[in-house]
Amino acid sequence: MQGFHQARANESRLRVVFRDDQVSFGFPASATLGDVADWVAGVARFHHGAVIAIAVTMPARANSSIAPKGVTHGTH
Repeated sequence: MQGFHQARANESRLRVVFRDDQVSFGFPASATLGDVADWVAGVARFHHGAVIAIAVTMPARANSSIAPKGVTHGTH
């Protein structure tokens, strides 16, 4: 079995786990969920068993536009 590369805090990693193997690799921060799905499907073509787990690790963004801003209440 291949060793798993432990992700560093500043890199995005995708890990696909099969019953007898696992594959882990980095991906760009601009990747979409569609990109991740395509990569999982591509890796799965080279393995006989089904995918049993998928782990996506992404670094926290300091300047996220979706960061919580507290509770807001709309007016009617």
